[in-house]
Formats: sequence, C-alpha cells, structure tokens
Amino acid sequence: MGFLSILTGSAKELYKRPVLFLPKMISVTFWLVPYILLLEQSKADLAAGTVSMEMLFYTALIFLLSPVWLVIDSMYPILVKQLRSKKKKLDFKKALMEVLSKFWRILAVFLIILFVMVVLTLPPTFLLSLGIVTGFFPLLSMGMVLLFVLVVALSILLYFVPTTIVLEKTGVAGAFKSGFGLTKKNFSLVTLLSVFSLAFFALAFLFEGEAEVFGLVGFILARYLGGIFTVYLYIVNPSAYFEVKR
Repeated sequence: MGFLSILTGSAKELYKRPVLFLPKMISVTFWLVPYILLLEQSKADLAAGTVSMEMLFYTALIFLLSPVWLVIDSMYPILVKQLRSKKKKLDFKKALMEVLSKFWRILAVFLIILFVMVVLTLPPTFLLSLGIVTGFFPLLSMGMVLLFVLVVALSILLYFVPTTIVLEKTGVAGAFKSGFGLTKKNFSLVTLLSVFSLAFFALAFLFEGEAEVFGLVGFILARYLGGIFTVYLYIVNPSAYFEVKR
C-alpha cells in the first residue's frame, strides 16, 4: 500500500465507521468549558492590559487536564489495530484499558517529544520574533525558514514514535529506537505523510480560524471541526505503521 492508498483507505474507514469520531468528540466536549473560560478571560485581560489570576488558573487547569486528551488520542492506534484484526470489531473499553496500562510510558514519550521540540525551535522562534520587533526582513525570513525546516524534520523523525509506544511491548527508549528505524527504512513514504499531515493541520487551522469569526458559536464549531480533521490523521498514522510493519 502506497501513500495515496493509505490516505484514501483511512478516509474510507472513517466513512464506513463514523463511530471512530466518538472518542475525539468526547475529548473535545470535555475540554470545551475550560477553553471557553480561558478565551473569555484572555479577552478581558487583553482589554485591561494585564494578566489576571483567573487567566493563570484556567491555563493551569487546561495543563492539568491534558492527560485526558493524551489518553483518548492514544486510543486510535489500538482502534486501527482492532479493525485490522480478523474480527474487525471496535472495542473502545478495551482500547482505553490498554492505553491506561501503558499511560506512564506514553506520557514519558510525549513529554520528551515536547521538550525536544520546544528546545530545538526556540532559536528560530527567537529570530522570527526579533525580526518582527525590529522589522528586519532578512532576520524574519531566516527565522521562518529555520522554523519550517525544523518542524518538518522533527515531524518526519518522530512520525512513528507515539504509535510505537502505544502498540509495541517496549519501553521509552525502545519506542524511539523502533520509531526511528521505521522512518529510516521508509523515509520517502514517511516524508510524504509528514508533509501531508502538516499541510492538513494548516488547512484545519484556517478552517477553524474562519469559524471563530462567528464568536462563541464559531469557537465551539471550530473545536469540533478541528477534532474531525485530527481524527483523520489519527487513522492515517497507524494505518501507515501497520503497512510498513508487514
């Protein structure tokens, strides 16, 4: 199965089984109230030119609730695995239990990836910010190019790592080793999938931005719209994983 087959196959799977959207829609709904509170408070703080304790509290609340998002999103590789089994039957409870049994390893991989991305993207982000503040176009361009190259490179390198820690009986180090190995052996395919995923996320971001023009209703619509886009990529990634593992 090639690049286009993986994309079309994932879309067909979602069309046949729209129930696959359910976990992510639950996640989006769970996060709606904290996000709305943060949005409204940020507007008030921006108008007042200050950062309130409420703003800090809502930000901390979202951070503390992030494990819920991580658990639900990590169910998708297992759901794809279930669909590729002989029974082809979805079992959300079983998928949830399997993720919970590996939660600390999944969290460790997530935190490591987050740390690496933040550290490596700080220099180009600084250049980009400095270029904006000073109005110096070459500095701005350099920051944008470096940031783009880093994001693409990290997306390719780390493409299979989160899926690997969920699906394989391995530790954190083993997940990175296995994920890197799969990328190395299938570099062209992973590059295409990574670039497609980034472009797809950018398109989703534009759609969400358009929806948010309609105020609070638009903001809520954008969250669900973003969830729909995300689920598609959550099916594409493990589908590609199983293809390259065959």
